[in-house]
Amino acid sequence: MASFPRPRLAVLGAGFLGRFVADEAWRAGWEVLPVVRSEASAARLRHEYPGTMAIDAVESGFWLKHAPACDGMVWAIAPSRGSSEEEFKRVHNQGAVRAAEWAGKRKIPFVYISSTSVYAEESGGWVDEDSVLATDPRATAMTEAEQACRAARGTVLRCAGLYGGERMLADEGGGPERWLNLVHGQDAARAVGIALRYRNRILNVCEDEPRRRGQSGGVWPEGGRRVRRNKRVRNARLRALGWIPGATRSEEHTSELQ
Repeated sequence: MASFPRPRLAVLGAGFLGRFVADEAWRAGWEVLPVVRSEASAARLRHEYPGTMAIDAVESGFWLKHAPACDGMVWAIAPSRGSSEEEFKRVHNQGAVRAAEWAGKRKIPFVYISSTSVYAEESGGWVDEDSVLATDPRATAMTEAEQACRAARGTVLRCAGLYGGERMLADEGGGPERWLNLVHGQDAARAVGIALRYRNRILNVCEDEPRRRGQSGGVWPEGGRRVRRNKRVRNARLRALGWIPGATRSEEHTSELQ
């Protein structure tokens, strides 16, 4: 009997979430092609994913000469929390936009990982995908990349704070009293699998209920680059597509990347 080739998924950025996505896709039968910036990161991945590339996917040269042929693409490159505004914009407004345009021209499914931090809500109210967006530089950089994704008929996932594996949650945390929206890395990876099957969507990825954090009278330390807001995020649209947070850690787990 003839065998069919495995579909190929390019995972741009195989850090915390990207690694969950790669592992989920591999279990579902994809050939996974991670793209990371450093050779050290690539070396750690190649024993499982021989096609791993060590190259800066933000640069235009990658898209002109090195982008891998694939059947689906996920942009999971995220600047570090301490990155400069220039680096943050470079990753989202150059790299993610180039990825979306490349995928759009080839009509392959594309998923852009955005953040629930794009919402403007500050007083603890509920938000959904149609809520008012913030206009600070980092939120604007991500929403502009979202627009490029949707122009290429890709799907945007606005992810809440990620945890899982070695990334543990603090019991309370500092700062003022607030709502904290979270999602486990495995659950977020399952959302990517769903998003690859739908075009031109925006979907919130978070647990059903946010958690309380902070302290009465608490304040944020000075000098932080992040704009911190207080909101509760709804996930109804993603749930309507069959996503259930927490299902990945049950014995009945089935991959959404099949």
